[in-house]
Amino acid sequence: MELSFSGRGTCESDMISSWELLPNHIWETILSYLPISTLFPMKAVSKRFNSLIQSHSFRVAYAQVSHPDLYFVLFADFYRKDVAAAYNPIENKWVLLPLSFFSPSSPTTCCKLQCALVSSGALVLAEDRNGSMVVANLFTKNYKSIPPVIPSMTTQPYVIAIIDLHSSFKILAVSNADRIYSQMYDSETNSWRVTGMHKGRFAMLGSAVYLDDFFFCLTHGPDKLLYFELSSGLWGSINVAIPSVVCSHLLKHQEALVLVGGIEELGVMKRIGIWELDNVERQWRLICFMPDHLFSKLGHGNFSHFNVVDRQGKICFCKRGSALVLMYDLLEKMWWWLPPCPLGSWLGMNSWFGHALEPRIDVLI
Repeated sequence: MELSFSGRGTCESDMISSWELLPNHIWETILSYLPISTLFPMKAVSKRFNSLIQSHSFRVAYAQVSHPDLYFVLFADFYRKDVAAAYNPIENKWVLLPLSFFSPSSPTTCCKLQCALVSSGALVLAEDRNGSMVVANLFTKNYKSIPPVIPSMTTQPYVIAIIDLHSSFKILAVSNADRIYSQMYDSETNSWRVTGMHKGRFAMLGSAVYLDDFFFCLTHGPDKLLYFELSSGLWGSINVAIPSVVCSHLLKHQEALVLVGGIEELGVMKRIGIWELDNVERQWRLICFMPDHLFSKLGHGNFSHFNVVDRQGKICFCKRGSALVLMYDLLEKMWWWLPPCPLGSWLGMNSWFGHALEPRIDVLI
């Protein structure tokens, strides 16, 4: 088939005009296949693209396409650049996410972030510089201020978990004194309500993992595995011995609980291990230890504490104040070092952000 151009050659303006003639439903189909890190810069191309990407019909179309997006938001510069650095393990590259969309013009929030508290799915619960809580989607640049937690008669409540329910979300906060008191925030009612309590004095509660309507969390001093049932609002404990580890982190992988922790000898951390909970035998089974040469490089010879971030079977390890990040894939049984973070040499002074996100555009907050 021969195309006729009426005796004149094509030019860039002709091509742009031709693309602009495509109807919206064709553009929706084309754009729906883009990963979210590429999609949102497209909003700046034209007013038409901006309007289309924010439309309900496009959100529906985008949700029907599989996007294997996964980002480990590992570091952030909250003071100089207002930017977070996110690592994409699928493409093995870093992406910079601006945090400046927290505008001081909003009457409900102070704006700029001070630190991130917990995350789930596509959402991050953060604290702004006034000490108020904000839930944000770093990719869609939507955010919502959260009312203050209900004051406690014992200790100041603190957040241990957020659950992303796609069109809504819930937040779990606890007070930990002579016993555990809890309260739950529901985005649909925009309010907190007091839930159950658990008898027992604990020095500390770790962050919670959500699995099949239950939040699971580790306690320290003494070490126990507790659960909170979302539907009933009740607490309980699981009768399972916790391995003798320090700096423990509770994760989940393929509907199972995973424990990461360090093993000490004479008060010095010598190894880092990964265990999986056997629900039938009610015991933790060792998956593997971090290889000694990787452990030595990660710790720089002085290892007392490390951070862990996980999602979809991939676990990031980082020592606070260091730019080195080590990743382990539970499925592939592979270890690798992440490429250098683009935030550069000032990275060691930045706040550790430490959250894994599966970005979507259909989160309504």
